[in-house]
Amino acid sequence: MSCYILGLYPSLPLRDRLTILARLLFCARSIMKVLDQYLPRQGLILDLGCGYGVFSHLVSATCPNRMVVGIDMASHRIEVAKKSIVPEKNVRFYAEDIRKAQVPQCNAIIIIDVLYMLPYYEQEQILTLCYERLCNGGTLIIKDNARSPRWKYAYMYIEEMLKTRLKIYGGESRKSPLCHWDIEELLMLLNKIGFNASIIPLKSILPYPGVFYICHKPSN
Repeated sequence: MSCYILGLYPSLPLRDRLTILARLLFCARSIMKVLDQYLPRQGLILDLGCGYGVFSHLVSATCPNRMVVGIDMASHRIEVAKKSIVPEKNVRFYAEDIRKAQVPQCNAIIIIDVLYMLPYYEQEQILTLCYERLCNGGTLIIKDNARSPRWKYAYMYIEEMLKTRLKIYGGESRKSPLCHWDIEELLMLLNKIGFNASIIPLKSILPYPGVFYICHKPSN
């Protein structure tokens, strides 16, 4: 699968291809294990902050009855993502700010390593919008980083700040402090919005305090 995904991006600079390869080798399997378990097998799935669309492609490839729409504010990344679409592929990409995007009614939403780049109040606005646009019984899956264990959080924070300063995530990324929630605080917010939320720690050999928030909108 890694070779297939890399093959979709032949024109990317070597640095970006190596970044995608590292993500595929060290992160994709553990992330996809959770996504495959909790995402619906069919219907519309939104990938908010999709970047080059790597996980959009992985999610769409798993089930042909899924329609995956990736949204990202970095227009240059979306242009690359659009060029990666093969004929008859069940995935689409749009350059929009996820804080202002006209989010369609959907069956599921994924937000992978994006929220912490936004201030807390904007994160709450996006999560509320996700709840409103999900169908009854829909699922929101968030992959983020926790504040503990402290040494992993410190390592991750320094690395992410360097990437942001160097504009590795694109010129649109903010230079403001990264905003990670304490797990209990974010669970309380998600439940206040209306989700039934729980967590799954990310199993990884890398020194990152990754955690998944599995959020279900009640069926009624």
